[in-house]
Amino acid sequence: MARKIKIIVSDFHIGKGKFLPDGRFNQLEDFFYDDRFIEFLEYHRTGEFAEAEVELICNGDFFNHLQTDPDDPHPDIITEVVALRRMGEILDGHPALFQALRDFNHAAGHSVTFILGNHDPGLLFSKVQELLRTRLGPATRVVIGAYLFDKVHVEHGNQYFADNAYDPRRYFLTEGLAEPVVNLPWGSFFVIHVVNRVKQERAYFDKIYPFSYYFRWAFFHDTWFALRTFARLIFYFCGIRFRRNQYRRSSFLRTLKILKEVPMTPHLDRYAKRILLTRPVRIVVFGHTHYAMRRQFGPDQYYLNTGVWNEQISLDLAKLGNQVSLTYVQLDYQEGVPHPLLKVWRGRYQMVEELF
Repeated sequence: MARKIKIIVSDFHIGKGKFLPDGRFNQLEDFFYDDRFIEFLEYHRTGEFAEAEVELICNGDFFNHLQTDPDDPHPDIITEVVALRRMGEILDGHPALFQALRDFNHAAGHSVTFILGNHDPGLLFSKVQELLRTRLGPATRVVIGAYLFDKVHVEHGNQYFADNAYDPRRYFLTEGLAEPVVNLPWGSFFVIHVVNRVKQERAYFDKIYPFSYYFRWAFFHDTWFALRTFARLIFYFCGIRFRRNQYRRSSFLRTLKILKEVPMTPHLDRYAKRILLTRPVRIVVFGHTHYAMRRQFGPDQYYLNTGVWNEQISLDLAKLGNQVSLTYVQLDYQEGVPHPLLKVWRGRYQMVEELF
C-alpha cells in the first residue's frame, strides 16, 4: 500500500516579485524563499515520495492580493478583472516557483489545494480558480472555508477575528455596482490603506511582534514617525468605520468587536479547543497568527499552527532578533489514521542564497 501524507503550509504572502517593471525594489513583496520552496516541492515529489500519495495544502494567505501594486489608484476595489490581473502578476513574478508547483501537481499521486485566507480574496472568483487550474494543472483545488477530511479540520483562522473575518453570507457586494466587488473585512482595508503606505517608509513595519513592544519603542526612538502613524491609524479607523461607502459594509457591533480585540495578541488555541470538543475532529490546523505551534489537548486531540515562511522580527527577549522559520505541518497516515507532526524545512542543497 502506497504511503499517504499531507503537508500543510500557510502565510507565504507571495506578491508580484522582488522588483517592479521599472526596476525598483518592490517594498510590498514579502516572499523571498522561492529556491527553498522549490527544493521543498522537489523533495516531496521524488525519492521516497515518488510513489506516495502526497497532497500539498496551502492554508490561506499563500497569495497576497492586498499588497501587489503601490501605484494602483483603487487598490481596495477587487473585481474579478482586478483579481485575475493580480493573480497573473503573482504567477508571472515567481515563474520558477510556480513551475515547480506545476511539476508537483502533475506528478502521479500528487495534488495541490488552496484554502482562502484574508490576504488572497481573489480566490473567491471562479475565473481566478480556473486560472490556477490552467497554470498549475487540473488537480488544483480551492476551498472556501474549512477543509475537512479524516477527522482533520484545516482552516486559515482569520474568521475568528472581527477585523479579518469575511461575511460568509455576503462575500460580494453588488448593489448599485456594475460588477461584483469582494466584500473585504476591515483588516484588509487597513493593510491596503495604512500598512502599505507605512511600508514605503519602514519596510519591516508588518513583520514585528509583539507589535505593542515596537510601538512603545517607536514613541521614544522614532517619535515623529510613531505619532504620524498613530494619527493615521485613528483617522483611518474612524473614517472607514463611520463613513458610508458602496464598496464596503460595516456595523456598530463589528466596530466594537474590533476595538475589543486591538490590545490582544492573536491566538487561536481556544478556538481550536472548542472545535475539538464540539465536533467529530481530532486534529485542528490553523495558520494566520504566524506563530508555529503544536499542542495536545487530550489523549488523541491536537492543535497545530503552520507558522509563516516570511521574515519575522521578534522583540521578545526569549526570541530577540530576525527569524525565518520555514515551518510546516505533516500528516502521516498509519493504517488510515493521520498523525500530526510540526516540522522545519532546512533545505537539501542550498549552501548560499542571494540577498538582493
